[in-house]
Amino acid sequence: MLLTKIINRDISLSKSIESNPKITGIDFDSRKIKKGMMFAAINGKTNNGIDFCDKALKAGANSILCNRKDLKKVFKKKANILTTNNVRLSVSIIIKKLFPKQPKNIVAITGTNGKTSIAFYLKGIWKAANVSSASIGTLGIIYQNKKIPLNLTTPDPITLHKRVDELKSKGINNIVLEASSHGIEQNRIDALRINRAVFSNLSRDHLDYHQTLDSYFKAKKRLFSDILETNGLAIVNNDCKYGRKIESFCKRKKIKVFTYGTKKADWKINKVFFCKSFSKVHISVLEKSYSFKCRFFACYQIENLVCSMLIAYSYNFPLKKIIKWVEKIKEPPGRLEKINFKSNKSAIYIDYAHTPEALKINLTQLRENLKSSGRLKVLFGCGGDRDIGKRAQMAKNASNLADEVYITDDNPRYENPKKIRDQISLHCKKAFVIANRKNAIKFAIKKLEKHDILLVAGKGHEKFQEINGKKYSFDDKEVVRDAIREIEV
Repeated sequence: MLLTKIINRDISLSKSIESNPKITGIDFDSRKIKKGMMFAAINGKTNNGIDFCDKALKAGANSILCNRKDLKKVFKKKANILTTNNVRLSVSIIIKKLFPKQPKNIVAITGTNGKTSIAFYLKGIWKAANVSSASIGTLGIIYQNKKIPLNLTTPDPITLHKRVDELKSKGINNIVLEASSHGIEQNRIDALRINRAVFSNLSRDHLDYHQTLDSYFKAKKRLFSDILETNGLAIVNNDCKYGRKIESFCKRKKIKVFTYGTKKADWKINKVFFCKSFSKVHISVLEKSYSFKCRFFACYQIENLVCSMLIAYSYNFPLKKIIKWVEKIKEPPGRLEKINFKSNKSAIYIDYAHTPEALKINLTQLRENLKSSGRLKVLFGCGGDRDIGKRAQMAKNASNLADEVYITDDNPRYENPKKIRDQISLHCKKAFVIANRKNAIKFAIKKLEKHDILLVAGKGHEKFQEINGKKYSFDDKEVVRDAIREIEV
């Protein structure tokens, strides 16, 4: 693409050393720059891209895109210099021009909890409907029985647009995307043509980045105020007070909105009957009654399932067929995934719950599943270099809602794991504190008695444990199965 094709009212050419060079690509990582590419100097949390311009130019970059306030720092460099007020947004706009193909339908889901499940269920409905589809999020990029791992819930815009373009080229016309608050605030998805925006809920998380709950909410709200296409549809859980704020905003701005929930909603969950091998759900869709069966036994799972049904219905799939399709849908990996410990009739659940609210909801639900003779137990830790304030909240929820608590390591990252454990145990005095996560899981399973339930929380589907910048192979599910096998031998 020629340089002049990049220039617009938001991106200015401040200095040119070549009349109209061909731009072969763009990246904000100087290590990925090749001859003919543009280097985007992003001012990040720990590094400023301006400091890596010389490396990018040496690697072959012919142009630099930077913030206008940084122009003086790069003006003398031998390169075409473009400036903008928002480098991240400009990168999204430029990469879209380089990789322009997008599917007909893109659904973006935001919320503290539920994004992965809603995306997984919706993809299951699309698969049952024999519709070409892909999901992008925490579980990776999933399409046509293939899976590509991702490092971020919402990929950087360069990775995202390359993959979306590729998926469209493969004939995929439906994508469901998990939109994290970081991804929304950092303009990663601004250039996507999103025609369905979904809000699941909001509770404390990522305050190490957003600082306040209000700022966290504003990041989520951008999906509806700045990104959703003008003729798009908002789908909102209005059980949540923040969902009601989104609903009110959409109505003021004349954005079409559908709500779901258990109170006053367009898609209202009226009653749920839990049977031995299935649940029967009674809902009202625009005040007309329907019922369906599903394989889920947690209320929040059913709420997420109803959301996915609403999304599918908004694309004109017949409700009677959707009701039939959801009967066979299973839970995503690591989302309240049950493993039976048959020798003593106890059960172990693995869940990604890593926020105070997610831990609370899971423990509350599992308490309802508990037989009178059993005890509810929970094993968890907290991630390092993340929101420190939620550690006390998670500890209090565990202490108040479980009969027995095991505190161990999650992903300590660069933080001292003992310090994290100590901060948690300060608010959970009677807990067992065990440093090694594998040993902690094995110890907790050995202490299970008849009809007990153990929740292993925090890592869910993850296949690694991150310690001091390295990712070590680790899978909660495999550790649980190994522990059971050792006991049952």
